[in-house]
Amino acid sequence: MKKISKLPFFKRGESNDVAIEPLSVETFRGLPFVNEDDLSASQYFEQRKAMILAATNITPEEFETFTAPDFNTLAHDIQTYILTPSDELKGQPLDNRDFVFTLLFPFDNDLAETIETINFEVPKVAHSQALAAIDDDFEREDFMFRVVCHLEKVDINQMKLNDYLCIKPKVGDFFLQSGDYFRPMTLKA
Repeated sequence: MKKISKLPFFKRGESNDVAIEPLSVETFRGLPFVNEDDLSASQYFEQRKAMILAATNITPEEFETFTAPDFNTLAHDIQTYILTPSDELKGQPLDNRDFVFTLLFPFDNDLAETIETINFEVPKVAHSQALAAIDDDFEREDFMFRVVCHLEKVDINQMKLNDYLCIKPKVGDFFLQSGDYFRPMTLKA
């Protein structure tokens, strides 16, 4: 699933369209200043520029010909697209009682196996204890994904950010919610 951004001033041939590709978790985490909250104007510009170059086939030479409105339009469209969880893109919300999720963007792992679905496994209390000993936020997330989704770090890195953002809350819920949260709702008379 690609998103198309229509730019008012940029033209390639006869088209104003630029295709936006989803970013992998690794590419997203590699964007400049992605972990910082208060960016200077220069840092914010550099981050948006890197995002445009990573999510489109715009060349650095083409980027230099951009107008400010095209830059702003494309940066906004990319940010909106890559930060939208895949269940929203599909129009099928992931429910707290779902234990299988079909990825919007399947990927091949290092063993040349195509990962199309994620089967969630309920973590044990020993996993919670191990998680409590991890201080780094990315390490904590990676650990939770390994336990709940049986994905290695290299697999997590290859996953598209949209799929990652969709299942991230579910993975966290397994470590934070009580058992009742996962039970099917029953009708009361």
